[in-house]
Amino acid sequence: MSYQVIARKWRPQQFDDVVGQQAVTRTLRNALKSGRLAQAFVFAGPRGVGKTTTARILARAFNCEQGPTGDPCGRCEACREITDGRDMDVLEIDAATHTGIDNVREVIISGLGIMPVRDRFKIFIIDEVHQLSNASFNSLLKSIEEPPPHVVFMMATTELDKIPETVLSRAQVYEFRTISTKAIAAQLRKIMDAEGITVGEDSLQLIARDAEGSMRDAQSKLDQVIAFTGTTITADDVSTVLGLVGRDLLLDTLQAVADEDAPASFALAARAVEMGYDLRAVCRELSRVVRDVLVLAVDPGRINDPEIAGEGERDRLKALAGRFSREDLLRAFDLLTRAEQEIKSAAQPRYQLEMALLRWIHLRKLVSIEDLIAGAGSQPAPRTSHPAPRTPHPAPRNPEGRRWPLRPRAPPPTSPPSPSRRALRLPLPATSRTRCSRKSAKRRWRFTERWSRRRRRSRSRAIA
Repeated sequence: MSYQVIARKWRPQQFDDVVGQQAVTRTLRNALKSGRLAQAFVFAGPRGVGKTTTARILARAFNCEQGPTGDPCGRCEACREITDGRDMDVLEIDAATHTGIDNVREVIISGLGIMPVRDRFKIFIIDEVHQLSNASFNSLLKSIEEPPPHVVFMMATTELDKIPETVLSRAQVYEFRTISTKAIAAQLRKIMDAEGITVGEDSLQLIARDAEGSMRDAQSKLDQVIAFTGTTITADDVSTVLGLVGRDLLLDTLQAVADEDAPASFALAARAVEMGYDLRAVCRELSRVVRDVLVLAVDPGRINDPEIAGEGERDRLKALAGRFSREDLLRAFDLLTRAEQEIKSAAQPRYQLEMALLRWIHLRKLVSIEDLIAGAGSQPAPRTSHPAPRTPHPAPRNPEGRRWPLRPRAPPPTSPPSPSRRALRLPLPATSRTRCSRKSAKRRWRFTERWSRRRRRSRSRAIA
């Protein structure tokens, strides 16, 4: 028998085997037990999370000899044929191939009135249904809304927003979620134990992280690693096969930034280039490590979380978390995110990475406003020296040569009065006041002379 890949060999056959979708599977099982069966279902979610698999399990639950049941037996002829994909009454259609309205009429609509050959229901599983044309969707509206009692529609899609609202309103919509890294790693461990392959937890964590929530992607990557290594898998083998950035390089980069060692940052950038890493992936993984360190800075109790740190990284990550403030890590995350976008369109990606690391080092020299206020409050207040005594100015004189009368000074108040605007004004020196009085007297005399001249001229003109 030909080799069967892990993703197909370990495809779930029961609702309990579907990983990470308990809300969907529980609802479907309860609906089957209570007999509340809909005529159309829409399964939406990311790739590789179990949409088509759940549709096949539901088809088996509808047509099982003991059904409809929430736990199909898997031994009857209907269950076995649906599992192998050769049941005549369960038609799995690829919407990307049957996009046009003519194909939909020929494959789906024309066969709706024909009774099932052997099974209880005639089921149409339409994969990637969002790729149907608008005319095809319109032709299916009446069939989905009021199908014959022996017809059930199951539609799977990765882009729910591209399906018309008229179709969604006629079906039950189930949204699938991405699977957590912990759940993917646990399923991979189960597979490896059954296959008799030795693998460490850190290797499984690397594969689960790189899958980004897709169980099928994780199983495909695991199959690829097994083809490279054989019966024993290490973390270095996983990084080599999948092209992942080594965690040692990432932690060394954080250490160089914490030490503000610019030459070491240039050496690490050169090391990443020599190892053939995609520098965008380097920035992406650095931002992930920064996020992990920030999580530890906020909640140190998550140091044992396998999604945060592996077995050999916990002490080092804990030490790095103590050397960065939360503000530093937030600024670093924004910096690395921008650097990843800049590297995409840069002619020299290496230079962009080096400059990003240098900017990261200089960002650590920034001080938060809280620290500045706290530092200013802790410093002692400067000593105020006593002002030197003023030398008394000579008493001002009026234009006639006489001294101005001096006002008697008020006794000093016992308590300092509140400062006012008039108190803050400084008095003009005596020489300035004397000059001002002389100038004003001359201006008045000039104005008087001009006014008298004009008056005499006007009188002489009137007499003449």
